[in-house]
Amino acid sequence: MIKVKFLILSFLVTNIIYSQNKTEMAIYNIGIGSFAGGVGAIINKKPNEKTGKVFLKGFLQGGVGGYLVYESKNFILKVSDNNKLEYAWGAKFINSIGSSIVENASLNQDFWNIWHFNIGFNRIEVHTKNKIKIKYKIMPVALLLTGIYAYGNKFELEKSLKTGEILFSLSKNFKHAGATWGKLILIDESWLDKNNLIAHEIIHSYQYEDFNFVNTFINKPKLELLNKSKLGEKLNNFFYFDLQAPIFGGLYLLEKGGNNYYDNFFEYEVGSFLTLYVLMTKISIGVKG
Repeated sequence: MIKVKFLILSFLVTNIIYSQNKTEMAIYNIGIGSFAGGVGAIINKKPNEKTGKVFLKGFLQGGVGGYLVYESKNFILKVSDNNKLEYAWGAKFINSIGSSIVENASLNQDFWNIWHFNIGFNRIEVHTKNKIKIKYKIMPVALLLTGIYAYGNKFELEKSLKTGEILFSLSKNFKHAGATWGKLILIDESWLDKNNLIAHEIIHSYQYEDFNFVNTFINKPKLELLNKSKLGEKLNNFFYFDLQAPIFGGLYLLEKGGNNYYDNFFEYEVGSFLTLYVLMTKISIGVKG
């Protein structure tokens, strides 16, 4: 009886902590979307537009996109809940919609102008302004990271198809159960059956795209530079320059070094969605037993 009461109390406490952490993450994702949308809209505003009006539109639009990004990370719980990787596709679609809205806001465009969908280093854009156009682009930094860290390792075709992510496994000299570099997910082969771990790494992949606003902030000088030559125009049409990589990577390293694994904010965010959820599930099973 005492054990049951302890388990129930633990469940209630964990549930409160879990809810608080989820609220924090909702605020963070909405906040980063609003920041990207508002500031980016001012940077990319036209000369005849009013700053206040442009900022407000971008801020609100970016916040909506940020909320959808949050929900995409929340949706990943279904992978653990149902023990099926296929639910990652639902999260991926929601994330693509949310991050597209944030990017459009930061570019000072209507939210529906450009939709993008990323699979690994591959980016598919659907342009809807004036007429519908579909463009394929490569993210060069993500491609480089994939080439570096996938070399010599095994491509997991089935799990990649189930998740919509590029996933490799390895068995030699790997000190982590899993890791994500850019848009590449690498899993220790002895952990391949742990869907919760794969879901954890998918959220890290989403975090890489959380910082897409870096590219929208420098969009004007980038276009001015590339449009000076036909080669530059071709490069711009073929590549989506994911220059957020050093910013995101640098921030991750700055966060690293605490005594606790979750002292790193980016790990803390992933843990807010998954780690406590797994603990709650184990407690509930214990009560039933």
